[in-house]
Amino acid sequence: MTPFIIAAAVITLIALGILIMPLLRTRNTVSYERQAQNIHYAKERLEELEAQLKNASISATDYEALKLEIESTLAHDIDIVNNSNDTQVAGPRRSNKLAIGVLSVFLPLSALGFYLIVGTPEAIDPIVESGPSQKQVDELIVDIEKRLEENPNDLEGWQVISQTYLSLGRYSDAKQAYQRVLTLGGETAFAYASLADATALAAGGQITEEASQYIQRALTIEPNNRQALWLAGLGAAQSGDQVMAKQHWTRLIPLLDDAPQQQQELRDIVRDNFGDSPAEQVVTEQATKPAPAAELSAQTGLTVTVSLDAEISQLADANDFVFIFARASQGPPAPLAVKRLRVADLPTTVTLSDSDAMVAPMTLSKFEDVVVSARVSKSGQPIAQAGDLQSEVVPTKNTNTETIDLNISNVVK
Repeated sequence: MTPFIIAAAVITLIALGILIMPLLRTRNTVSYERQAQNIHYAKERLEELEAQLKNASISATDYEALKLEIESTLAHDIDIVNNSNDTQVAGPRRSNKLAIGVLSVFLPLSALGFYLIVGTPEAIDPIVESGPSQKQVDELIVDIEKRLEENPNDLEGWQVISQTYLSLGRYSDAKQAYQRVLTLGGETAFAYASLADATALAAGGQITEEASQYIQRALTIEPNNRQALWLAGLGAAQSGDQVMAKQHWTRLIPLLDDAPQQQQELRDIVRDNFGDSPAEQVVTEQATKPAPAAELSAQTGLTVTVSLDAEISQLADANDFVFIFARASQGPPAPLAVKRLRVADLPTTVTLSDSDAMVAPMTLSKFEDVVVSARVSKSGQPIAQAGDLQSEVVPTKNTNTETIDLNISNVVK
């Protein structure tokens, strides 16, 4: 271990020497500083994602998609800096002490981050422990924030701080920073998609109406924007629109040719959740498929009472279908359990259990925290549409033995 550390340190010092020598003279650009910062922030974000994956806060697919976006963003930012160097004209010369200092700090950290990703960190735990402290990270953020206070129109500064906030889980701050990026840098698909991501994360991972608007703006500017397509599919799945979720993700699959692992995982998600049939057909078939009596008796489930509010009862026909859903609070967007009734059956009491699962591996018993809701479908399909009637979403535990009351009292706009 010690010879490896010494060799790595010597190589790093040689590399620093080669890079710093030209910087002892004045330069017209701080490109090294910007690139080093971008690499550092990418490393921090990747480490956070790995921690979330280990803690099961995010799925493997979300991890790979976010990792791909971080890598793409890093490459994009470096290209911007390189292109600006190729085209800039000579200006006032200034000292490169700051660039030298940044290189001296971030080049070793970047090498360490690369090794953590592709190497065997377990073999050199002491090096892992020598990473930047929280105090150092906080000081760096304070420096950038002070710079932005002095120059609030610094677009590159806002781009850096927005990614930093996002990597540290400061999603509300990241959202505000990306809004500033939009104001200063103009409307781009990347900015809108990033803003949608920050907005959704600030809302606990839910694709809100505001986030959906940003997603649509991104897709209007760049129809094949990968991050926007992923978020659009996720938002559709969360709202129960399985058809649109499948369409967005199917469209995304061929765009991931340069990331075969993520591409295959997305194919698996589409196949496992939607199969070869339209999503609404899958939901309907699974919701109405009877379960063996022995299986039903052996399973526990959620007892749900569903009623239709008298104030909107005139908007429903007796033959309209009623879908009752249970979904994971944090997890796959597809329902864990579905029942289908008719308005004529209301009010009624049903039990949601593993036998009502849409997809065999994703059952109610596997997710402790769930949400339950009911919807009157005017189209006859489980996908929410304008004019449908729905209840409030009620959070509960999958072990809850008390009756859950769902009153259908809202009209879908």
